[in-house]
Amino acid sequence: MSIKVDVGLPSSDFKSWTTTEVRFHQFANIIDIVSSPSFLCVGHLWRLILHPGGDRGEGSIWPCLYLRNISEASIKIQFSFSVRDAAGKEVWHEKPRIHQFAGEGSWGIANFCKRSFLMDALVNGSLVFEVRMKLIEESKLSSLFTPVNPIIKNILKSFNDEESADMVFEVGDMNEFENKNGGEGSCKKARTSTNFYAHHLVLRDGAPTLAELCKPSAGEGSVASMEINDVKPDVFRHMLYYTYGGELSTKYLKANAKDFIDACDKYGVVHLKLEAEACYVATTKITMENMMDNLLYADSKNCALLKEAVIDFVVQNGNGILGRVSFNNVPGSVVTDILTAITREKNNSAEGEINARNQLSIMRVSELRAKLGEMGMDVDGSREAMIALLTENAELEAVLDEISEDTEVQLLE
Repeated sequence: MSIKVDVGLPSSDFKSWTTTEVRFHQFANIIDIVSSPSFLCVGHLWRLILHPGGDRGEGSIWPCLYLRNISEASIKIQFSFSVRDAAGKEVWHEKPRIHQFAGEGSWGIANFCKRSFLMDALVNGSLVFEVRMKLIEESKLSSLFTPVNPIIKNILKSFNDEESADMVFEVGDMNEFENKNGGEGSCKKARTSTNFYAHHLVLRDGAPTLAELCKPSAGEGSVASMEINDVKPDVFRHMLYYTYGGELSTKYLKANAKDFIDACDKYGVVHLKLEAEACYVATTKITMENMMDNLLYADSKNCALLKEAVIDFVVQNGNGILGRVSFNNVPGSVVTDILTAITREKNNSAEGEINARNQLSIMRVSELRAKLGEMGMDVDGSREAMIALLTENAELEAVLDEISEDTEVQLLE
């Protein structure tokens, strides 16, 4: 017999949530993928599918969990999962999210929680999930026209507008031409420049270094000017366009990734620099021949993601690298990065609890940047700088508690 006791008044939409308890008995002995019987919830049939070996196969310490709509019709719901131990304490939960399930469609969490952690939460040998669902009804207003916030569009209208600008950048380009007066076959280089007009108010936040170098004088109508000789005009134009809220095509970003990294690193366009770095890492194959150039470049431009990609290559190909590549010019910080990568690999291949502080130290660059971004802090820095910002934050304990819960649950939509 199950007894429920309410304290206080439930919220108005309390009854619109439906909770289904799904028990996987003898969890410790489950090896292969196992599916629950179908259960009815919010008018559809569902199955909860558990893959104890995760996406790394049998013996993995990271199981996978999938929710499958086995009805033919699609459905849009808000849902979440949780696991409670024998004492009724919620020891793991997936934050509520909204998803459109197609007919026979699934949503899954890859490597959602360590197996050892789940073993401690078993109830008489059973792993107990609570599946909560709420039907999302399409609002009648969804078919009515509602205008979007025009702020980005309005700012973009002022991009490169000479009339309203209070800054002008003369971006130089070098072109070769035949010098007929200097003799047959002789050449000189002539400097041509392209003017780009900007607004200090926009650049102050979007490109703070550039804004600081070119401040308009006090007084109405004053225009500050500055020569730029170290960026290609077209790259500068796109960088400026980005600060006004514009988007760059993946194709163009891929073709000019290092030019953008160089320019954005110098002039403080942080988010475009990180976007260009991610594009470069995603499209560049690290090899024995280019690893050192990429490592030194990453260190000089403070590209933590690229540096991590090279370090991963070094750790995975150590036997082939020894004796073939010289590390004489490598900065000392690389030793720490290599140890971090090795430690991460060991923790991924062996069970064992990791305390919050150590977990923070071995988190990947993208995870560190995501944490800092959520807290509204600087995301452009070395691993050491990002970890220092997190640990020195006034809400350190709250951050570490969140890491203990969230980083052990790796989500993949």
